[in-house]
Formats: sequence, structure tokens, C-alpha cells
Amino acid sequence: MTTNNVDQATDRRQFLKYTSTASAIGIAGLAGCADDDGDAGESADDGSADDGSADDGSADDFPTQNIRYIIPFGEGGGTDTYARQMVPEMDDRLDVNIAIENISGAASLRGTGEAFYSEPDGHTICAFNPPSTPVSEMVNPQDFDLPNMEGVCTYARTPFVIVANAEHEIEGYDDLMDRYEDGDLEVFSGKERGGVDHVMALLMQELHGFNWDRYVGYDGTGPAVQATLSGEVPACISTDTGAEAGVESGDLDLVTGLVSEDSGGSNVFPDVDNVAELGYENIDFISNLTRGIYAPPDTPAERRQVIADVVEEALQSDAVQQWSEDTGNVVEFGDGDFADQVLQDAYDIIPENVDLDEVRNAAN
Repeated sequence: MTTNNVDQATDRRQFLKYTSTASAIGIAGLAGCADDDGDAGESADDGSADDGSADDGSADDFPTQNIRYIIPFGEGGGTDTYARQMVPEMDDRLDVNIAIENISGAASLRGTGEAFYSEPDGHTICAFNPPSTPVSEMVNPQDFDLPNMEGVCTYARTPFVIVANAEHEIEGYDDLMDRYEDGDLEVFSGKERGGVDHVMALLMQELHGFNWDRYVGYDGTGPAVQATLSGEVPACISTDTGAEAGVESGDLDLVTGLVSEDSGGSNVFPDVDNVAELGYENIDFISNLTRGIYAPPDTPAERRQVIADVVEEALQSDAVQQWSEDTGNVVEFGDGDFADQVLQDAYDIIPENVDLDEVRNAAN
């Protein structure tokens, strides 16, 4: 497990561009509008069947081999948790197996790049979550164009929260910030520097006066939560899904939610006070994930539709519906067009609200 930290105490950079005009609708608002009426919709690209795939791209003989389901994060995080609930139900509806493959690193860009360059025949799909992975790519530009990934579908909305090791007995967001201000705590944590968690931490530092001294980045929500559980770091940003088990066990204290009720709040922790309710500026445009599945560029639309249909059926299964009801983890289906839209929205909205050059400076 690799960690990276950066001393922010001596160099508080101004990286926010247009906070007063940050759209409350933005990505978070769109995430709440996913098509959940059970209609998978029409094929998004009628011409995709004749693209550069190995055959005519029709769905009649697809899939013909096992499917790689790449998760560009470590085990135990929210994306991994959802996949391990969905994939058994998807397997039951296909004649091939779906193999979950965790390829973490580079703030989710390593696994995403692996998927991007895979054969566009429908047998490789990748789960990532705008605006998270798009933020990573905007801060650390790659030699592939992430917006060219083909949307398959979306399957959930997930907000971020802050959790702390229960031994510190932190009572809410104000108490957490006071502990850091007084010097009782210094290190704050989340996923890798330059990624969405780090940007949120910088936003909270700038907008809320949350004066953490050092940011330690981990290779996914799962490792960040585990480091908090072990006492390696006192507190971290987490998806509500990733924090659920630790909070239920009493080993983690739930400090605050980072998504306002206007953008859906947290179904996992419906009673948590969020930063907007506490009187702080909301950061909904970056703190609410839309969980999506994407395929390599030029993957035929008909094959993407086969996967989308299977995902929709899996979400409607008794097993997944019961899990959602028991845990509060939202499941809501959106079609390929919606997946494409939330990906593009990230590239439109984030640069309008965050100075990416200053984030890069802070990450180095």
C-alpha cells in the first residue's frame, strides 16, 4: 500500500475559481435524474455495428467469451462492493462468466487506461464514477481521451462522507476542524493526491477553514478507510458505501456528509448532518458520484446494450433490491446516453469551478 503526503501548512494556495457560481445542479443534480423506470432505451449509436470490431458487432452471438469487469480501485471500496453484489446476478443472465479485475493505481487511471486500450468487442467493461476519475484525468492528463470511452449504463449514485477513528471521539464537523486547528490532529486522508478526494479536501480547506496540515493519499476508498480503522490516520473522506461497515461496527465515527439534501444526501446515513446544513458552502458539484460502466472506444452499441440490459435486470433482482433496502445503498439505472452525459458534464463543470493548475501544484 503506497501513501503520499504533502505539507499544506506553509503553502495555502488559491485554487478555487468560481465558487460563487458553482452549479448546485451540476453533476450531483444529474445523478439524481437517472432513468429508473425500467426502460433500457434505444441503441445509442445505430452505426456502431459497422465499426472496427472483430465482426459485424451484432448482439446475436455476443458474448462469446468471458467478460472482464475492470474496477480501477482496490478491493473493499464502493465500486468493488457494488460489483460484487451485481456480478453474480449478471452471471446468472449470461452464458459466460464475468471476472472482476481490480487494477488500481494512479488515482484510478491505471485500470481505466487498461480498459481504454482493450479490444472494443464488448468483452471488456470498466466501472468508474464521474466526476471522480475525470477529475483524476484532468489533474493528471493521460495519453488517452477519457471522454471517448463509450457509456454502457449507470447503476447508482453515491455521496461522500467524512469518518474518523472512534478512539478520537470526534463529535461532528466543527469538532473535527477544531482538533486540527488546535494541532491535536494533523493528517487528513482519502484517495490519492490529485484525485477527487484530494480536491474535496482542498475545497474544504479553502471554503470551510478546515486546516489540516498534511494530506495522505491511499489507493482507493477501501485502503483509506482501513488506514483510519487501524489508527494510521485519524480521519478520511470516504464514500458512504465504503464507510458503512466501519460505522456500523462502532470502529468509525461518522463526522459529516458532504452532499446536501438538495442533491439527495446519503441513503446509507440518512440522519447525518451535512456541511450545507451546518452552514458551510456545499460542494455538491464534486461530492456526489454517478456510478457508471464504460467500454473502450468504438465498442458496438448493440453489444453495449446487451450489457446494459443485463445490468438493469440485475438491479431489479430480488437479491440486489434486498441488499439496497437493507444497506441504503442506492441502485438506479441510467442508460448509455446518460452515462455519456455525466462523463461529459464532469469535463464541463469541474474546470469552471476548480483551478486545476493549482490542484496540480498542491499534489506535487
